[in-house]
Amino acid sequence: MATYGDRYGAGPAFKPGSMTLALATTALPVLALALGLRISGVTETPTILNTYTVPPDQPPPPPDRIPPKAKAPQIEQIYVPPVPDLPPIPRVPTDVTPELPPLPPMGTEIGKAPDTGTVVTPVVVAKPVIVDAFVESRYQGLLQPPYPPEEQRAGNSGRVVLRVLVGSDGRVKQVEKVSAASDAFFAAAERQALGKWRFKPATKDGVPIEQWKTMSLRFVLNEQ
Repeated sequence: MATYGDRYGAGPAFKPGSMTLALATTALPVLALALGLRISGVTETPTILNTYTVPPDQPPPPPDRIPPKAKAPQIEQIYVPPVPDLPPIPRVPTDVTPELPPLPPMGTEIGKAPDTGTVVTPVVVAKPVIVDAFVESRYQGLLQPPYPPEEQRAGNSGRVVLRVLVGSDGRVKQVEKVSAASDAFFAAAERQALGKWRFKPATKDGVPIEQWKTMSLRFVLNEQ
């Protein structure tokens, strides 16, 4: 039985080139197998593509539409015949009293001529002649009454309007107040009118009559 030493020691001589070639022949398939397994285990990373929607091209705006011109309305011509000039309407006076034939005198029968011997004369009534009352010239200085002391002390001025009834004898019989700045002014004017005023009485056809007359007085301090 041959041993390991007998196999390799007593055999043919060792050749280095043959040994290298054998190792290369054995190692190349192993290396190729290992590389194949490594390459097959690599996982490729997928590439993510971002997509978006591209809007379609907008069509160009339509040209401005020019509105059609409105047709002018047709005006129907209406013929109006001319109006002839009319003659002016004569004006009839309304303030003219038509003249009536005179009536026959009383007692005359119709159809019989009136008696011309009797003449009727119309009676004309004259309006009465009235002359208004007025202050006699010799009493003009007595018209203004004394200044009321309380109004004078207060420095007040005023105006009084009153109506007086002038009797047929020329004296004042009644006094009525129309307006007055104060009661004191009116009282002073009333006393003066009843006691001092004298008038030429009004007359009717020359006969003295009573008559109302409006008088006005003014109280002013700088005139005192």
